[in-house]
Amino acid sequence: MGVPMARVLVVDDSKETCEFLEELLGTMGLEVAKATHPDKAIDLLHKEAFDLLLSDINLEAKKDGLDLLREAKPLGVDTILLSGFGTLETAIEAVREGAFDFLSKPWNNEELKALVSRALARRQSSGQGAVQSASPKGKRSLMIGSSPKMMTVYKTIASLQNSRATVLITGESGTGKELVARSIHLSSDRRDRAFVAVNCGALTETLLESELFGHVKGSFTGAVGEKPGLFEEASGGTIFLDEIGETSPSFQVRLLRVLQEQEIRRVGGNKTIKVDSRVIAATNRDLQQMVKAGTFREDLYYRLGVVELAVPPLRERREDIGPLLDHFLAEFGQKDQQAYQLHPEARRVLESYSWPGNVRELSNAVENLTQLSRGREITVDDLPAKIQADALKKALRRPETGEGVPSLIEDWPSLDELERRYIQILVGKHKEKQRIAEILGVDRTTLYRKLKSYGLHEGE
Repeated sequence: MGVPMARVLVVDDSKETCEFLEELLGTMGLEVAKATHPDKAIDLLHKEAFDLLLSDINLEAKKDGLDLLREAKPLGVDTILLSGFGTLETAIEAVREGAFDFLSKPWNNEELKALVSRALARRQSSGQGAVQSASPKGKRSLMIGSSPKMMTVYKTIASLQNSRATVLITGESGTGKELVARSIHLSSDRRDRAFVAVNCGALTETLLESELFGHVKGSFTGAVGEKPGLFEEASGGTIFLDEIGETSPSFQVRLLRVLQEQEIRRVGGNKTIKVDSRVIAATNRDLQQMVKAGTFREDLYYRLGVVELAVPPLRERREDIGPLLDHFLAEFGQKDQQAYQLHPEARRVLESYSWPGNVRELSNAVENLTQLSRGREITVDDLPAKIQADALKKALRRPETGEGVPSLIEDWPSLDELERRYIQILVGKHKEKQRIAEILGVDRTTLYRKLKSYGLHEGE
């Protein structure tokens, strides 16, 4: 429950949203004031006392929710921001300006109420929320998506902007783990220094150690001179260790020492070199299971995962597929100096596809479509065969139950067999033969002939 008699200012350019929030927060025993324009909200903030500001970011006016946040902070009013078009940049800016939290639309009512309760409880226990110091804006991120799961990723990235804690990014292949790592770097106070990425699974143990830690002359065959490692190159910046789960136990020991001591020793050398590299690692494997199996060091797992950030697969943030399609169409169109468009039906099929290869698969598919389509408008016929087959399978589902009928097409039957199976489904669904004949586009005599030839009698 909320704090009794606490006052909340709700701001949204939709009168209906304001009234809904007033009713929702009223069930918590809160007193609510409403404003549909930022100027009115600012006037209320300065004239009346409020414990919390709950505002949409996009207010269709010269000022937005971030401007209201800046007005509310000096008055000691905590702010929760809402947005249906959240981006990493707005999340970072909200955190920098001292927002209590950032929630995407459409929100879950119970989640919103819990968030309001936490904000008011913190205010009651500590007087006022902590004000975070502003820092220069980072470079623009290329992360696309405003789904609730992506907003969670954005908020985690924003909270890490002034931290040097190690981060472990987990997620399936193709979800964009390196892009998340780059975004963490670009939003941090290390943004002006190097971001160095290395794929740990692409190198042998000896080569990996030489690349990361460097080597001295004569340390192995081919070491004709002294070479600094990537940890030295990334000193002051960030080093990204991708596919960390593919490393050997002996390498894991060396890496653990680097993380603990903040120093490296070149291969074949005996001198230690201090480094100041922020480490971000990533894996598509289950490191906890690898720890149990004894193939990954437990102490290294906990050292790497001071902050663990899970990147959701595309099938769990389907509302982001459309914006991603538009982004890649524009990107490849700019390269080709063409204006590509998706036919509405092609867009529907692509947005309903499961994308097992995640964003990487989607990007590759769009690039393929722009190169091979027969015109500037991409149609269903242009889509890859496996995506068309997936769409066909989804179309052949029983509408009343949603159950699939995989036996209908999975073994690629002949046309006669396919027709038999289809008629069998219709017979099971419709009792009236006239209705079945209408669906098939034949007369009743032809239907009876087909039923007899296929051995499908009444009641089957």
